[in-house]
Amino acid sequence: MLPGPSGLLKYYLWFAWFVYSALLLAASLTGITTTQKAVFYSVASLLLFLSWSTGFYRYIFSASHQGASIITKTKGLLIRFSSSLFYFLLFLGFFFFDETTRYEKALFTTALALLSLVWAITLFRRIRLIEDTCSTQLGSAAQGYAELEGKVRLYDGETVRGPHKELPTMAWYGKQMFTSSAGFILEDEKGRCTIDPRDAEVITPRYHYNEHTYDAIYPGETIYVLGYLETLKKHRTEYERRGLIRSKLVEWKQNQFQFLNYFDKNHNGKIDEGEMELAVNTATNLIDNSLEEVYQLPATHAIYRPDDGRPFILSSIHPDNLVVNYKRALTIHLIIWLVLSIFVLAMQVS
Repeated sequence: MLPGPSGLLKYYLWFAWFVYSALLLAASLTGITTTQKAVFYSVASLLLFLSWSTGFYRYIFSASHQGASIITKTKGLLIRFSSSLFYFLLFLGFFFFDETTRYEKALFTTALALLSLVWAITLFRRIRLIEDTCSTQLGSAAQGYAELEGKVRLYDGETVRGPHKELPTMAWYGKQMFTSSAGFILEDEKGRCTIDPRDAEVITPRYHYNEHTYDAIYPGETIYVLGYLETLKKHRTEYERRGLIRSKLVEWKQNQFQFLNYFDKNHNGKIDEGEMELAVNTATNLIDNSLEEVYQLPATHAIYRPDDGRPFILSSIHPDNLVVNYKRALTIHLIIWLVLSIFVLAMQVS
């Protein structure tokens, strides 16, 4: 499934586009702006929305995994930017436009107000996703979308990894548009999990060392993971267990002399009903003991990007702190949307 808006978000975006287009139409009819500009702004916003809602933008990069990584990284940067102070300073510039361009300012301010509304809805969905997904441990984790927390480890036998010999060893690093693609291990009290970070939205503090500026996750750090968990070794079903028992009996019967030697207790040269029942019970006990030994071994888990469009998040920042930042940004975006909307209406009245 290609990612895009779903549920009420899609209807909110359609409504926002209709309101924006209606304002453009009113501006063109009253001579505030030209018809060409009104059509251009309306069509451009519609194309952007359709590109996102249909997932068309991903086809551009379908032949390149690096392209998908750039999309994921750009999306993460936009969400981080929308939650930062720098974004909230943007709208202040629109109040310093020359008076002769105030109607153009009204159009751009409307667009920015709608953008803040979209970011508010996006952040609300992100908050609900983080808060509503129950944290689990690898020993009892169910298959599917899961939330994990644990220590970062390098692969067994690996001791050195990083973009530069001057910098400390890193499990993951990002610098400008380049990010490491090598996996690493997440370890909690119940087991270990392989992390594939290639399509992840990685959230870390920004580090500065000498002339180097980079993002990084270090071995030994505690990280928070939200993604699709798959257990590569699973318990056998009852059907599979019975199949293993039948296979063991067939294997024994292939050596008829040995089979009779083991189970022909009355030495009449054939296996009667009671002796066959003994063979089945012996095979059952052997298979059950073998499976129990396998079940005691640590399972192999892997976590990666879901196919249904839900975010794949790796964060060395505690999820509680992420939620606090997102809630603060959500509140400010709603305030910006309300203030700018009132400002645009006031401009139209005056």
